[in-house]
Amino acid sequence: MQGFVRTRTGVRSAGAPGEFRLISSLLGDIIELLGGETEPGDDPLARLEAELAPAAQPTDDPAVARLLPDMSEDPDQAEELRALTESTIRQAKVAHCALVRDQLAAAGEVLTIAEADIPAWLAALNDLRLVLASRLDIIDTEDADRVTRRAHAYAAGERAEDGDEVTRELTVLYAMMGWWQDSLLQAVRFSRPAG
Repeated sequence: MQGFVRTRTGVRSAGAPGEFRLISSLLGDIIELLGGETEPGDDPLARLEAELAPAAQPTDDPAVARLLPDMSEDPDQAEELRALTESTIRQAKVAHCALVRDQLAAAGEVLTIAEADIPAWLAALNDLRLVLASRLDIIDTEDADRVTRRAHAYAAGERAEDGDEVTRELTVLYAMMGWWQDSLLQAVRFSRPAG
């Protein structure tokens, strides 16, 4: 996978179709985790119903807690704020993940992102990293640094200590997504459009 570079109309990256399919699949998992698909279609009544739907029942999944944290330390206020905003926040997260998932699925080896889609990409990649961090028990910067160091060791050929290949793959994926997200931020913030 290559880092993002600025173009006149947005940003571009390249990678193996299998890498893009993997990330696309993980974003589909996040959509499912959040309880939905992007839009209820073109029916205005269905869109209104989805918008006004009550917040989903709380889940014990720590990844959902990372994606939809309490907005107050006061439990009553947190519950009230969740009731007012959670449906809208979930819908936005699902829409961002679906847009990125679909663009990755259609990308081939070269991925071009229009300027207007960059905020959705940043949000979706951040949500993917939050879920991966939750699965790897990353709580703070020290944990994140430890996981990143372990990912570099795995990439250099070191074997997983306990033979847990799933954790090994999640570790490498977490570091890779952090690097890719950072390359997108760098391309957006500091690069001049190329060609």
